[in-house]
Amino acid sequence: MNPYPNGHDGRSRQSRTTVIVLALVMLCGVLGIVLTPPGSTPDVWAHVYRVDAMLNGDVIARPVRATSDYHPDAEHNTGGWVDDDVIAFSLANDRHYVSGLVNAASVTVRDGRRSEVPFDNTAVYPPIAYLPQLAAFAVGRLLRLDAAWRFYLAEVFQLAVYLAAVWIGLRLLAGVSSRWFRLSAGVLAMCLAVPDSFMFSPDSTVVALSLPLACMLIRCLQSDRLGAGDCILLAGTTGVLALSKFAYSPCLLMTLLPMIAHRRTPVRSRLILVAGCVLPVMLLLAWLKLGTGFATNPSRVPYDEVLQRQRELVTAPHRFLPRMFYSIVRLQGWSWWEPPLLFLFWTLTVAALTLTVIAWRRDRRRLMFWLISWTAIIGCVTLVYAAIWTQFTLTGQAGVVGINSRYFLPLVPSLIMQCADALHEITGNRTITGHGTVRWALSAHEIPQLVCSISVSSNVSARLISFSAW
Repeated sequence: MNPYPNGHDGRSRQSRTTVIVLALVMLCGVLGIVLTPPGSTPDVWAHVYRVDAMLNGDVIARPVRATSDYHPDAEHNTGGWVDDDVIAFSLANDRHYVSGLVNAASVTVRDGRRSEVPFDNTAVYPPIAYLPQLAAFAVGRLLRLDAAWRFYLAEVFQLAVYLAAVWIGLRLLAGVSSRWFRLSAGVLAMCLAVPDSFMFSPDSTVVALSLPLACMLIRCLQSDRLGAGDCILLAGTTGVLALSKFAYSPCLLMTLLPMIAHRRTPVRSRLILVAGCVLPVMLLLAWLKLGTGFATNPSRVPYDEVLQRQRELVTAPHRFLPRMFYSIVRLQGWSWWEPPLLFLFWTLTVAALTLTVIAWRRDRRRLMFWLISWTAIIGCVTLVYAAIWTQFTLTGQAGVVGINSRYFLPLVPSLIMQCADALHEITGNRTITGHGTVRWALSAHEIPQLVCSISVSSNVSARLISFSAW
């Protein structure tokens, strides 16, 4: 299925494309690290405290008495031990907006080297969500680096993870699909590179994983067969994605998609895919049992109220769903710039579904493949709205208050690849029958131009949503 008649020329062109994309992504990431002052990304100090506390033994958060700009309720805060040099570094980089920065005057428990600080909103994330940052902070401790160097080392490690994810995504598409899918993946990787290629947050890891996942969906459809290595990669990607943030756990459904695309999937591959779906579910349930017994925003929604709302999601979903639909229709966002970005996301979502039905209405297997993928994405969206309602929306507020468009950014790559696949089919294989038979198809040089232009225009939504987090 190599799109190039000359295999050597095709591989050379693919290699050049990969090198160019990686160089541009690295440039964006390095410039972002250099030009973005510490403390300028969302909830950054809450994430930093969380990572440092895990290395100090507080893998599961516990009650603390200190407060922060995000958690002013000293009676119900949770956190752990954080090194004093990390606290001093965060206080020296106060950007005067809510980022989880501790209130130094509220710290009452110290041991001469560490202090207890709160980070309620980030304590719910399993340790796997912070693997790049944990590795960087561990290396920094071994090398006896100060807090500033450990922070920048964590951003460099995160950029390395992002670059590896982009390289894997482009390699997945090499030789099994049109080069215009690779171009779409490359443009998408560059659009998401600022600030998600280096940001100190689980969001960066999630966005990085979403790139190879989207490319794997295309590989599933266009490859004649998937080997055990492909299945392990797909299962690992969706598993880490789900374990990084509970809201993206519906993506585990995508692990089963190869068995829809390929009728004769080997038994070994089937076992890998099923295990890759079941094992993360078990780990996720174990973490929800052990590490989430508190409110992430106790000053806004007390834990008793959180439990009540969670029970209502199961016993009385009719109370939540109207809230969610109201918020979607009204394009409710936390900031004034969110409505247009949310509008772009929902436009992309509707376009993906519409184009899929149009392109694959006669191909039930492919239609089912993309409908399941689209349903998993809607499941992620629903969990995002449910989480914001249970943990953040104040009693008496209409709809779901607190939505940020960056929560939906990891879903954009799969939606864009779904649109690209449908457009590739519609523009390249249209057949019109009537009096006689007329077959119509774009010329070979026109198809790539059209698909490329549509893919680039679709990626505008991803670029705009990316800059919302900046």
